[in-house]
Amino acid sequence: MEEVLLAQVERLEKQPVTAEEVAQAQQRIANAYDLYFTDVNAVGMGLSEFVAAGDWRLLFTSRDAIAKVTADDVNRVAAQYLRPVNRTLGRFVPTDAPDRVEVPAAPPAAGVVAGYTGRAAVDAGEHFDPSPANIEARTERFTLGEGLKVALLPKRTRGGTVVVDGNFRFGDAASLTGRDTAAGMTGAMLMRGSRQLSRVQIDQKLEALQTQGGVSGGLQGANLSLVSRRAQLPEALALMATLLREPAFAEEEFEQLKLQAVTGLEASRNEPGSIAAQALALHFDPWPAGHPLHVETLDESLARLRALRREDLVAFHRDFYGTAQGEVAIVGDFDAAAVRTQLEALFADWKTPHPYQPIATRFTPVAPVAERLPVADKPNAVFMARHNVPLRVTDDDYTALVVANRIFGGGALKSRLGDRIRQKEGLSYGVGSSINADDSIEGEDDAGSFAIQAIAAPQNMARVEAAAREELARLVADGITAAELQDAVSGLLTEREQGRANDAQVAGMLQDQLYFGRTMQFTADLDARYRALTVDQVNAAIRRHLDPAKLSTFTAGDFAAAAKAGPATRGSAAAGP
Repeated sequence: MEEVLLAQVERLEKQPVTAEEVAQAQQRIANAYDLYFTDVNAVGMGLSEFVAAGDWRLLFTSRDAIAKVTADDVNRVAAQYLRPVNRTLGRFVPTDAPDRVEVPAAPPAAGVVAGYTGRAAVDAGEHFDPSPANIEARTERFTLGEGLKVALLPKRTRGGTVVVDGNFRFGDAASLTGRDTAAGMTGAMLMRGSRQLSRVQIDQKLEALQTQGGVSGGLQGANLSLVSRRAQLPEALALMATLLREPAFAEEEFEQLKLQAVTGLEASRNEPGSIAAQALALHFDPWPAGHPLHVETLDESLARLRALRREDLVAFHRDFYGTAQGEVAIVGDFDAAAVRTQLEALFADWKTPHPYQPIATRFTPVAPVAERLPVADKPNAVFMARHNVPLRVTDDDYTALVVANRIFGGGALKSRLGDRIRQKEGLSYGVGSSINADDSIEGEDDAGSFAIQAIAAPQNMARVEAAAREELARLVADGITAAELQDAVSGLLTEREQGRANDAQVAGMLQDQLYFGRTMQFTADLDARYRALTVDQVNAAIRRHLDPAKLSTFTAGDFAAAAKAGPATRGSAAAGP
């Protein structure tokens, strides 16, 4: 690997950067800056960094300087600095007389910004009320063709940005049996070339359109995700339709993707997180062999992947893909009438040969187990625990368990697990819990779960597990306090409100509501349910659903080496972010 990477750097001497390559890079950077300036939080943080560097205007002078760079500039700097004597590698080779390149001092900030005048200001957009009622009032919903549901929320946005979130659905359990590997690889190939454009040309086209995102696909559908601008949206949508409908499935691209997937799976054999997650998934798998949702062993996945052919992807796309059934949500600065007409022309007529039918998921009780999985030569160990819970998003206990989990281990800044295991005992920087509830159009699916996860040094893992079990037992026995409830609900509602101020999150929310046949009233009602929660309601839900005795645990790490190293100490927590 080192040789390959270094060869790319050293190739610059014999194959200098071209003007076209510089222009492409400048376009990518310019697009990134344009999107950056639509995010007021990012701009505020950026300005503070440059104030610390000497002057806030350096943010803009550095951007403008990039636009003036030529191919000669890049090649000159590459020749001056990208030399073996100025290179840092991930290895140490001692030398008595190191040859170093002197880097000239940066010019004073005052001189760089002297006489600076900014560019035209970015359109600030409108002041938008993110309340569920206002979002609902501003949203138009309709169905195109036989089953393409659409939600449009036009509004003036900072920089004229617009977000698109779409799902196109197909297939059922019977038709997808034995084809799950092909489904994943088909979706992964969509951005690797169409009949008209190569992978590189697709990337270049997106940069030219100042658009981020693309298309992908999985077992029961294809996805479209875009962040674009008002002027570029029509062409960006047309490009996405082409990528969905006319993939090339080039043999070279397929073999490259397949090799990457195989390499990734093989590498996971020695990763504690992957090993623990695989063991957990296998233990909780309720599906028989052959079912599209059945969990395979690593060796089974590798065998099916290695046997996969390009023709399998071509056949899967032919047999399943279509865009006439699904949901599309668009939020931002766009012409609603024009977008409606374009969506109908691009997507509403492409019907899948296998219409969509959701695969039912039902609660399955699973007997608890404890598995200890050895992994050699890894500094960190991973702990995962789970037990299944019969829980729907629409259940009365759902909001109570969300709050309970936030207090126990799901809080972003504070939780009982974090306070004890991270702050008090110093055993792990990465510990938390989660509650998952099921959801379905019919309202019958209830395959929920409660889980705990932690990363720690192997010698600390027994203490981490013991502490987690003790805290869960205390939660069930003693419940939560009124102060904890107030803090958790307040923080949760603040996060939900902030999420509704983010166009991408709103688009995802609207797309989700289209699928389930809901409106923003569902969101408002959920907020009200959180506000109305009492301590007694939360504690009763905890005792109905959470049980330390039902936990199945999976711990992976180099425990043999940890045993030789001796007893654990407070300072030996695993490295974290």
